[in-house]
Amino acid sequence: MPDLETALETAKARLRHELLDTASGTTAVGAATGLAAPGLLTSPAPGLISGPLVSPVPDLSTGPIPGPLAGPDPDLPTGPALGPLADPGAAGPSPLVNRPGADGTWPDLDYADRGDGRNWAPLEHLSRTLSLALSPQHQPIALTALDAWRRHGPRSANWWYNEIAAPQLAGDTLLLLADRLDPAERVAWGAWLAGCAGPGEMTGQNLVWTQAVVLRHGLLVDDADLLSSAVARMATTLRPTRDEGIQDDFSFHQHGAQLYSGGYGFALAADLGLWIYVVYGTPWAFGAAEVGFFTDFLLDGLQWAIHGGSFDFTTMGRNITRADARRPTPDLRTAIRRLRAAGAPRQTELAAFEQQLAQAQTEAQAQAEVEAEAEAEQPTAGLTAGPVGCRYYPRSDYLVHRRPGWSVSVRMSSTRTAPTESMNGENLRGRHLGDGVAPIRVGDGPEDGYRAVIPLWDWARLPGVTAEQPPDPAALLPRPNGRHGASPDVGGWTDGRHGMAVMRLAGTDRIADAWKAWFCFDDVFVALGAGITAPSAQYPVMTTIDQRLATGPLTTGPLTTGPLTTGPLTTGLFVHQGRIGYLPLSDRESMSARVERRSGSWSDITATGSTETLAAEVFTVGFDHGPRPVGATYACLVLPGADAAATAARCADPGVTVLSNTPLLQSVRCDHSGVTLTAHHDTRELTFTRR
Repeated sequence: MPDLETALETAKARLRHELLDTASGTTAVGAATGLAAPGLLTSPAPGLISGPLVSPVPDLSTGPIPGPLAGPDPDLPTGPALGPLADPGAAGPSPLVNRPGADGTWPDLDYADRGDGRNWAPLEHLSRTLSLALSPQHQPIALTALDAWRRHGPRSANWWYNEIAAPQLAGDTLLLLADRLDPAERVAWGAWLAGCAGPGEMTGQNLVWTQAVVLRHGLLVDDADLLSSAVARMATTLRPTRDEGIQDDFSFHQHGAQLYSGGYGFALAADLGLWIYVVYGTPWAFGAAEVGFFTDFLLDGLQWAIHGGSFDFTTMGRNITRADARRPTPDLRTAIRRLRAAGAPRQTELAAFEQQLAQAQTEAQAQAEVEAEAEAEQPTAGLTAGPVGCRYYPRSDYLVHRRPGWSVSVRMSSTRTAPTESMNGENLRGRHLGDGVAPIRVGDGPEDGYRAVIPLWDWARLPGVTAEQPPDPAALLPRPNGRHGASPDVGGWTDGRHGMAVMRLAGTDRIADAWKAWFCFDDVFVALGAGITAPSAQYPVMTTIDQRLATGPLTTGPLTTGPLTTGPLTTGLFVHQGRIGYLPLSDRESMSARVERRSGSWSDITATGSTETLAAEVFTVGFDHGPRPVGATYACLVLPGADAAATAARCADPGVTVLSNTPLLQSVRCDHSGVTLTAHHDTRELTFTRR
């Protein structure tokens, strides 16, 4: 173990390396918040940073994993460089922004602005200052700008900027400028960082963010006790909890019992990946059990929520309505490389996960301009699709069923969990995001069928949801934050290959009762609904099986290319669109489908979104239960990856049999495998069986 002085220099050297890697931004502060990496929020002045790499960039996915540094990193650059764990395919540091005025401020920024919840104009000052600090020749200007920030003391109406975003950006800048500060100045700035802390006790990712400020403070003033304290507090997030943080099933909660793996959970992964690496091999290193638990969270939690390099939108919380918040690949790849460099367990699996993300990132870049028709032709083979199997996350009422070439997930809420929140003007129409949303993905390409149409959606018809259809979108504002689901009768089961999920809607808005269930097999899944009753409904009630980007013609059985809108379809007929087939399995209620051109903008669903009008063809398929239904049902076989001919063939031989679809018993047999999945409902509990 190195002495304290050497250990401090080691940690500072590693962090400086990482700060010089603009591919990973500033410890992924922007991962869950939408903040850009330094220098990317402004109009750049080209040419202020240039030059070759000073230190080599090792390929950690194939070479040996470096051990802990015994002393200061010998390759610490003296000029602009990428960090040692930079993505070999990433570009170098971004060009610097224009310089501030003589007083250290920028005339285009409103320093009196208090912000609107999500955006706060003065923070751009610190982002520009950090960009200046990344270039040694411009560090004197950065010092002037940093002093100007402290002198003006801008304050946001949102505590997060005051206690987390601003001190993290300032702390990173200070660590880059530390050699230009005398001891008294470092102590004074350390006191400023400490003064940014708020009075509240933090949990989950908010705790990691605030303790990261303490870590920066400790590194700035060479205070080993501060480092020890901050790491110890961070380490409390690396154990199972029933409060906010990583759950014992490796899902993630924030803002109560709310699934947030693809939002705050992702930010936690990005940040802890950095700090585990920075203090690895020092007296403040995270313990082996903690690093192992973190590794399990990445591989058994986050990995299962990522499809084609993007998070399942049902795991993202209010981040779903941020146009740029879906793709975690650069930050998550960096976190994995850092974790591997810190000697984490499950190295082979981590390397495979990183490779999946790398391939998805390449695909996303190559397909960025692909038109919808070409996307429909995209083959499902050849992509590294991630894990295969079925997992149920009971702490979050969340099922993921992944097969080679396709996947379906089911996001529910119960009296134990909260649906998706609305905050800071975000997620203005996501009322039903916790009401049994079941997105279907075919292939693992960059466009999953949903991201392109989120601002265009009819948000009363989310995939999988049974709900009233109000004409006014304002009625779709989420329920009060923190309110849990209406029924305790929500659950799931899996044997690792097959899966079931059940959600009772009793008491959800004006739905008096309804039992919804999903039965997942090797090549198909079946969606059932029973006892759908809503005598007080003010609008018609519908179950939507899917609503997605239309890719190619809408085909209806028997093998005719139908018009853009079709009439009712009963058993023995089918719908095919894109690469998915849908078959009604009951004569009791008919299925309908349509393709329509819809328009909208991100500002419709988030207050700070772009007002640009977007338009696309949107496909919707489902069941209309009419006004004030009593005892309505539905049954639908979904065939991911099937073409129209294969879907038509299933009309004569569906390959599944619905054995029961009542409020007491829902059961489906796969005729090909002989597997029968059954969900029993009674007054005491849900019981799942497989035979």
